[in-house]
Amino acid sequence: MIKQAIKSVLHRFGVDVIRYQEPIPELYRPFSILNLLIDQRAANGDPCFFVQVGANDGIMADPLRPLILKHRMAGLLIEPLPDLFEQLKTNYATQPQLKFENVAISSEPATVAMYRVRAGVPALNTGLASFNREHLVNCKIPDEYIEIVHVPSVTLPSLLKKHSIEKVNLLQIDTEGYDFEIIKSAFNSGIYPDIINYEHRHIGRANKYHCKKMLDDFGYQFIEASFEDTIALRIRS
Repeated sequence: MIKQAIKSVLHRFGVDVIRYQEPIPELYRPFSILNLLIDQRAANGDPCFFVQVGANDGIMADPLRPLILKHRMAGLLIEPLPDLFEQLKTNYATQPQLKFENVAISSEPATVAMYRVRAGVPALNTGLASFNREHLVNCKIPDEYIEIVHVPSVTLPSLLKKHSIEKVNLLQIDTEGYDFEIIKSAFNSGIYPDIINYEHRHIGRANKYHCKKMLDDFGYQFIEASFEDTIALRIRS
């Protein structure tokens, strides 16, 4: 009765009392802040050219696909694994405004070794790939399902120059632990995207801190929009 009386009094002032419950990670599905930001840009008529590093096949766990199809966003999609790259182009065959590059992004042009889940293995994420073999091991991938592939790599500045890209409105990154390096590379090349969506889950505690410190230094505010991703919005030059 006392609880009900308190709730009734607070309700008169427009305040509702509800029971708080910790979210269950596997059931927690926050609304998409990225969708909200892009929809707002589209409604305002603002440009939204994107660069996606680690585009996979353009479907699997891809936050950009529905936005690309909805707004016909122009952009550059980068995917190093040859089989996924071919699927990526096929899955976006109806989107002529898109450009594609079958390379990895690294600190210098080279041929680099990447460790991946062997293609065709059932019930495993065959898009999982990293420069670091231990990353796959930590993701519980059995040794017999890990293979090494050699792919060409280029620097991000050289790739942007190749496509005459001077302004990036959205930088989308999912590189299994290399995300901080991609952001640093963009900033070092003078590219400061309006929006950055990156995967913080695998970059380690120290890099997670240093990445956010760098974002703050360059005028970004940010929020961990999910258990895996951080969205950063540039609010000052």
